[in-house]
Amino acid sequence: MLIVPASTACVAGVALGLSKDLLQRVASVTLKEGRTLIVAVRETPLNGQTLRHLVTLDDAGATVVPASPAFYAGATHIQDLVDFVAGRVLDAAGVEHRLYRRWKGELGGGSRPG
Repeated sequence: MLIVPASTACVAGVALGLSKDLLQRVASVTLKEGRTLIVAVRETPLNGQTLRHLVTLDDAGATVVPASPAFYAGATHIQDLVDFVAGRVLDAAGVEHRLYRRWKGELGGGSRPG
């Protein structure tokens, strides 16, 4: 299950097991069943309470992916930054993609795929 983007209200509800709506209920069942849950939190900066909720989600087995682009991947357009975040979420889910080129330890290794 992917929650993209996840508001801090969503993060809190899932972390606390509130199940007040379908999204929170499905996330709760996903964690209960030991399935993959990826939460891409959208807000910044994060306060202490939200950070504690994110740690709770991590402790429960979720993967937390900040929805923040990296500027080292050779982005030249806004879409490149969006693709990077989407690619990182897909990486966490184990889904193959070609949204950005992986770093290979060499200069220019983060340039956009041809």
